[in-house]
This record gives sequence, C-alpha cells and structure tokens, in this order.
Amino acid sequence: MTLQAGLCTALTSSALDKLRAHGVKTATDFIVKDIEVLSQETLIPYKDLCSIQRVLLAEHSAYPTLASCLYEKAIASLMILSTGCQSLDDLLDGGLYTGELTELAGDSVSGKTKICLWCAAMTVLVGDHSVVYIDSSSSFSAGYLKGIMSKNIGPGQSLSDDLIRSKLQKVKYTQVFDIYDLFAALDAIMTDLNQQTPVKYPDLKLLIVDSLASLIYPIMGGNISFCQGLICQLGLKLKQLATHYSLAVLVTNYLTSSFNGGKKKPALGKAWSHVPHMRVILQKPVGGLGPSREAVLVKSNRQTPKSALFSLDKDEPYEPG
Repeated sequence: MTLQAGLCTALTSSALDKLRAHGVKTATDFIVKDIEVLSQETLIPYKDLCSIQRVLLAEHSAYPTLASCLYEKAIASLMILSTGCQSLDDLLDGGLYTGELTELAGDSVSGKTKICLWCAAMTVLVGDHSVVYIDSSSSFSAGYLKGIMSKNIGPGQSLSDDLIRSKLQKVKYTQVFDIYDLFAALDAIMTDLNQQTPVKYPDLKLLIVDSLASLIYPIMGGNISFCQGLICQLGLKLKQLATHYSLAVLVTNYLTSSFNGGKKKPALGKAWSHVPHMRVILQKPVGGLGPSREAVLVKSNRQTPKSALFSLDKDEPYEPG
C-alpha cells in the first residue's frame, strides 16, 4: 500500500514528502525501517513516527482467529450445489461444496464442459444463485444451457421466455485468451465481492474455469520457475475465492502421458497437484461405447477413492446395459 497524506494526523503532506525523499513510499517500506534512525534521517519527530507506525500495524497486521469461529463461519456459509447428475452427486458426497476447489480432468470429449454446463444450469435453476463461467476454449453453449434447464424445470412450472432470460442472466460469461486475462477476471470478481453490496456478481456461489491447461501450456516452454510461480499464484487465488467468499470453484484440466508410457495424470504437474480439494478423472469405461462415461474420484478430503457411471446424453445416472 502506498503511503498517503491524511492516513493519520501525524502523516501530513510535509512528513510524506520527507519520507519519500528517503525512499519510504509504501507501508512495507515504513514498517521495516528503524524508527529512531528514520527520525534522525528525516527530522520527523520520533513520537509522530511512532503514531504512524501504530496506525499502519493496526491496518495491515494479521491477527489470530479462533478455530471455533472459523468452524462456525464455515458451517453457516456452507452450501452444496448439485451437478445435475445423481451419480456424480453421490460420488462427490452430495455435490460441489462451497469453500472447495473441484477439478475435472479428462481427455478431449470426455464430458468436462458438459458437466460444467450442468452445474451452471442447476445452480441458477434450483438455487437461484449466480454463476461466473470463465471460458478459455470457446466451448460454452447458451443453447445447451437452456436445454438443460428445460429438462430440469420443476413440476407445475413452464419455461417461459421471461424465466429463461432471468435465469440465463445469472450466468456471467467471460472469455479469456491467456493466463493474464484469467488473473484480470479473477481480480475483477474479488473487487466486486469486496463491496458491501456486490453489483456485478450478486449472490455468487459457483465459479467455473474451463479450462486451465489451455492457458498454461503456451507459457510452459519458457522459464520453468516463472511458469511454476504462475501456477502456484493461480492456485492460491482460486482457493482464496473459494474460502474467503464461500464459493464452489470448478475447474477443468487435461490428462497427460508420461515419457515411460505410464498411467495418464492430470496436467500442470506437481505445482498444481496439491491445489484441488477434490479431483475427478473422466474416462470411457472399459468396453464402453457412445455417451457412457466413468467418473473416478482420485482425491478427496471426505470420500474414499471410488467411481461412478453416467451418460452424457441425459441427466440421470447411467446404468450399464
């Protein structure tokens, strides 16, 4: 944070000019300085510098929080969002949990985008919450989203044009072309949610990023340390959105093969592997044809590893013939 005059009574324009002349421009610059030495260098009274220091520490220090308070807050804000497919909901112990990041990994045409659209449709249709859909592969389909809503409309309800419009308006679509576009989109979401009354994203509960790997791959041929740093920063930002704002975060990823021909693994390497709370791998079942898919839960903090069968052509669980 840049120091500004008026932050406290002691931080006048004159004092600010003296601090800047000695290279003290931010709160961090000030806090790391020895107050006595700084007073001698700038000729600002020692008591004034102590007053400024107290204000800065009060504004920017991290204070301990009781675990019981965090638990009560988590329980009060917890929500489970349906995926629109009963077998997937059972696999995920009820659905997508707010405060968690869930990853869907699979090859092309494994059903990742369809499941994302199922989740978006069910969140706005059943829970009447808002969804942010960040698309990097131009695979979003408003027509398919409308079709899902038509199949899942409640008994006794009709899907009028006004209802369709009101539901679709709750899905905020953003297209990104590189990792920096994604960071900008996430920062915009945080800025809006930090307001007392969010304007652009009211009642937001689901954030979808489809897909991550297509944004990371273009920069992986450069500096490895820089690339891993971006991946870690992205994981941290997505987890912050999930925990601080009680959002369910759903991301998609590719599967990659190792050089020795071993089992396929989700892309982005070890820097990303620890980030998701839940990881589901989508694949065709052995001998499976057509729309049948197998979802394998490989990482979870609640469930043991298991699998479920479903069909991409319908929202009910797929029962093998």
